[in-house]
Amino acid sequence: MAFDITLTMTYFAFLLGFGVVIANLLKKARVPDTFFLLLLGLVLGPTVFMNPVVMQYVDVVLVDVTAMGAVPDFLRVLALILVVFTGTFNLSWKVFKRFSDVSVNLAFVGVVFSTAFLGLVAHLMFGFDPVYALLLGAVIGGTGTGVLYAFERALHRSRRALAIIKVESIFNSPLTVLLPIIFLDLVVMQPGALFEPMKYLAQFWQMIVAGVGTGIVIGFAVAKIMKGMLREYSSLILFSIALITYALAENVGGSGMLAVAICGLISGNLVLSDREKEDVKRFEDQLSEMLRISVFTLLGAQVMLPLDPSQLFLAFAFFLVVFFSRPLFLIPTLGKERKKFDRKDLILMSFVAPRGLAAAAMAPIIAMFLAGIGAPEIGNQIVNIIFLVILLSVLFSTVTALIMSSDRIQDMGRKERPPRPKEKPEPPKPGEPREEVLEEAERSME
Repeated sequence: MAFDITLTMTYFAFLLGFGVVIANLLKKARVPDTFFLLLLGLVLGPTVFMNPVVMQYVDVVLVDVTAMGAVPDFLRVLALILVVFTGTFNLSWKVFKRFSDVSVNLAFVGVVFSTAFLGLVAHLMFGFDPVYALLLGAVIGGTGTGVLYAFERALHRSRRALAIIKVESIFNSPLTVLLPIIFLDLVVMQPGALFEPMKYLAQFWQMIVAGVGTGIVIGFAVAKIMKGMLREYSSLILFSIALITYALAENVGGSGMLAVAICGLISGNLVLSDREKEDVKRFEDQLSEMLRISVFTLLGAQVMLPLDPSQLFLAFAFFLVVFFSRPLFLIPTLGKERKKFDRKDLILMSFVAPRGLAAAAMAPIIAMFLAGIGAPEIGNQIVNIIFLVILLSVLFSTVTALIMSSDRIQDMGRKERPPRPKEKPEPPKPGEPREEVLEEAERSME
């Protein structure tokens, strides 16, 4: 279908308008809305109105994402940039420094483990070829940064666990982009062709180094740029800088999201005063809310889920494996650090790990690629599985977060620690933030 700007605006306004109404109602009821926004898109999309049973009685297309051209992909990337930048912009440097080691280990081990383990499960459950199965495991191997920030209020009491989850999601973004690209290259590789692992290792380190380098350079350059800006333009210039950072990093072969995260961390901690940060936060809250609603409703409207109970049950069983497999690598990876967390925090880190915008961004790319090489059925099946994993992981993570943030559970977490004998407090280690620093970071997250 040819691109029609009027039709595109109509579909976008339709999804955004209904999404805002639902988000407003759920916010008044203090209920997280991500799951319901995905359902809204699903109801308005082809899953319902292009179903053969429904089309016998109703012939109407409420939203056709395929007619919107590149607009959904643009909105998705724009939302991811803003969410990552805002998240690190409001993150205390001392908290980031304290938890970065643990988060890096979790990010690398988690993505590699999930790719291998979930790939094996997908091969056994769905009968995919090994490369397609590993491709699916790689896409859903990372946690979704954008969704995690929606849980900040529910998790604000567990600041250590929340900080680790957030920083982990930042570090695993390059892997969740690179690994699927590797497996897509393997799909089109000719029989007998030589696989060169060093080529992909070099590409990975290029993404890391170029991403971090771009973020650092632009982050420190922000200080000079902001000196000549009026206060009312601070928000706009920072938003522009986030977009420029992403574009530059991608153009030099780096990870754009990693560059945006580093730039946001430097800008938020070294450049602006507390008053200026509040102005930026108010502007970005409005813009990011619009983009978040748009992206999740568009994702729901983009998929065509089969209503076959056996296929849905199989996908649900696969999600349960995804959901309960995280503790298998998280607990051993934490090692001795595990003793610093109570049972409540370990449950949060194990089961509040929704898949979100990163997986959603890769899903349509995979579908287009596989359709181009003559495997559209496999592409559609993988996209449907990714959507259901995102949908259900958001639901289960939300329920877990709400349960664990209740006053009763919080009190149980305190009571399970035995009383300590009175002793002289140990001086903090060099570079380690004191408790009051963490409390200050907690207040900044709210």
